[in-house]
Amino acid sequence: MKLRAIVKLNVSVAFALVLAASTVFCQNTRTTPNQQAARPLNMLVLGDSIIWGQGLKAEHKSWYQVKLWLETNTGRTVIEKVEAHSGAVVERSSLTDNLTATNPEVNVGLPTVNDEIDDALRFYSDGARVDLVLLSGCGNDVGAQNLLNASGSEEIYRLTEAKCTSPMERLLRKVATSFPAAEVIVTGYYPFFSEQTRNDFIMRALTRRFFKTNPGAPKMSSREVLERLTANSREWYQASNKALAEAVRKVNAELGGGSERVMFAGIEFPPD
Repeated sequence: MKLRAIVKLNVSVAFALVLAASTVFCQNTRTTPNQQAARPLNMLVLGDSIIWGQGLKAEHKSWYQVKLWLETNTGRTVIEKVEAHSGAVVERSSLTDNLTATNPEVNVGLPTVNDEIDDALRFYSDGARVDLVLLSGCGNDVGAQNLLNASGSEEIYRLTEAKCTSPMERLLRKVATSFPAAEVIVTGYYPFFSEQTRNDFIMRALTRRFFKTNPGAPKMSSREVLERLTANSREWYQASNKALAEAVRKVNAELGGGSERVMFAGIEFPPD
């Protein structure tokens, strides 16, 4: 993906997060104006490459755009703590390797998002100091290769249900209890391929990387492969939005109090 497209993608993610943040901080009355002016806002960033902003300079990342928006609209300094990294899974499984990396750009599963929470708690010593948590998760648990090679919508919904409902509910409960004063914004995912994805050499390279052909199956043309990947991407987008929104709804209902501490920010990318 060209850098311009990646920057545009993260600006769209940032827009979704800013919309959610505007609801959170414009309607939040738990902190008085004097208290707001007394100290900076602490923003914690947890999750995978979606919220980390893989491949981008810091000023192009979605969490950085949210930071700028908050500083402009609240008059307070925002101090970010970024634990997110590319490849992060929510929970360990039998398929999770033991690889770690010091550079968040490297696509590895560990530390998990749950581990990221534990690391943040050690950093803050008191989780109540965190005002806002930006979070993404479950895409790597499902696995891009599994999604793109699924036989159809039923298999995609089954895969997504297994990794993006109960595991995310457990994660959100942990976030809400670990950071009891924080508002939490969960971002969705986006289709990996669309009707306007170009069938060029980059597409063919991605096909070789992600698309598996079954032994004995008829050979598919590059156009047929792209159509299959586009259809599965669309199903993943719909399934993951539904699962993540439902996880947010359930956790908010458990938290009670009449307020929604956890918000879901869907990413509405057009096909281009």
